[in-house]
Amino acid sequence: MGKAEILQQIKDAEEKVRATTKEAEERRKQLQAEGKKKALERIETAEAALRKDSDSRLAEAISRIERQKKALLDEGVRKADALASNARQRMGKAKEFVLTEFERAADA
Repeated sequence: MGKAEILQQIKDAEEKVRATTKEAEERRKQLQAEGKKKALERIETAEAALRKDSDSRLAEAISRIERQKKALLDEGVRKADALASNARQRMGKAKEFVLTEFERAADA
């Protein structure tokens, strides 16, 4: 085997190493890109699930607050009606009392 042949084999081996290294680097970049894509998809899926859960909880809380608000307003209306009814019942006695006191004052 001569020098020229050995040098050619070395060049061939170096070229093969460069080609293999280039392929490996391209494969690494491809795998890295796929990994990033999958990670982003998982993040988006998790965020969507979180948003859905948050929206559901918020809707539930709003519904619960609305029910409590309605109950409080209904109770307030019942109390106001009771006070108005009580006031109407007492109005007759109050008129009678005022007239009696006025008559007493006028007679004195």
